[in-house]
Amino acid sequence: MAEIVLTVNNKEGLHARPAKDFINKVREFKSKVTIQNLSRPESKEVAVTPVGLLNIAARQGHAIRVRAEGADEAEVLAALKQLVDNNFGERDQA
Repeated sequence: MAEIVLTVNNKEGLHARPAKDFINKVREFKSKVTIQNLSRPESKEVAVTPVGLLNIAARQGHAIRVRAEGADEAEVLAALKQLVDNNFGERDQA
């Protein structure tokens, strides 16, 4: 099992399109992936599903722990880190 802690910088948090992008990225891999919002003490570790992501209520600035277990766990975590670090492809609007 491997894990990383990421900070959600996207202004929408982990809702709507960012959540869909996160789930779609996880589906590209075989490892089991779970997530927990470390910024909310009551948050439980949940599977990466639409309902799971809504339940953790990750907002901008929140720290999330992502765990992966499986043959490609390092790869899925690297891909998710890149997705979050790039703000889910959000473009600055001038």
